[in-house]
Amino acid sequence: MKEKVKKLDKEFKKYHFLHREIIDAKFREYGLGFGQPPILKFLSDHENVTQKEIAEHLNITQPAVAKALKKLEESGFIIRLENKKDTRCHKLKLTKKGKEIVGFADNYFLNIDNITYTGFTDDEIELLSSFVKRMNNNLISFSKKEDTNV
Repeated sequence: MKEKVKKLDKEFKKYHFLHREIIDAKFREYGLGFGQPPILKFLSDHENVTQKEIAEHLNITQPAVAKALKKLEESGFIIRLENKKDTRCHKLKLTKKGKEIVGFADNYFLNIDNITYTGFTDDEIELLSSFVKRMNNNLISFSKKEDTNV
């Protein structure tokens, strides 16, 4: 089993690398980093949200969000609106340019998904999903233990 797990782990790493590299290369053409399209998508789906809300929803740190938002604002994808209730906290909104890239990203991600899962039946996708969920749950359980040393 040990060799089979090593082989599977290698395939997961290869998949992750290829998936990220393909997406990263495409969005670099538009001046976007890998983590920025999900932020833009969240802003598209949720108007006038805060940096804290983005971090919580996307499960990333607030400093990472702050850095990404600064770049997105400098590139003209978003604007910050003053929050009259709390001047320390700005609301974020997509610009026209930001809305256009979200539309492109939605189509691009759908295309990548279609390519990735070509030849898979719905049942196979469901089964694969259940396996990955189980793996994630195993790791979550492990990480919640007091001593995570193996």
